[in-house]
Amino acid sequence: MQINFQLVTYNEELDTFELDENIYPLELDEEQSKTYELLKPIDLHLYNWFQESDFFLNWIKEEVYTEDVDKKFAICDINNISFRRYYFFKPSSGDVHYEYFKKMFDIFEEADWQDREDVGRAILKELKVKRQELVIEQKAETSTEVNEDEV
Repeated sequence: MQINFQLVTYNEELDTFELDENIYPLELDEEQSKTYELLKPIDLHLYNWFQESDFFLNWIKEEVYTEDVDKKFAICDINNISFRRYYFFKPSSGDVHYEYFKKMFDIFEEADWQDREDVGRAILKELKVKRQELVIEQKAETSTEVNEDEV
């Protein structure tokens, strides 16, 4: 099974995300495909599975961001499952995103008259932490092997 990824790169100094316009195909083996199908209905479980999978991180190092070993990125889309709302949410974002985050962060609107921007700021405050959880650090593997002649 082949799935497509779109990524966002993270700029730590500016605390911003920039969309990587490329679409990266990844071939999953049979076991990985079964896991993908099981986790697909719950987007954050799917995201976390890829984020913690060695095969995914190795693929990123070997096929996607081969030149930059200290690259920080996040998954933006997995086969039309979008995580863009996490990186590009604004108080003026669509109602679907607004309602999603209100539910996710248990933000209660006190009344119809409450300014959407107030709730939007509360969502952005909660999102600041969540965004950091979604950032994936690509680090070079450091070898700590001991030379047998030195022992």
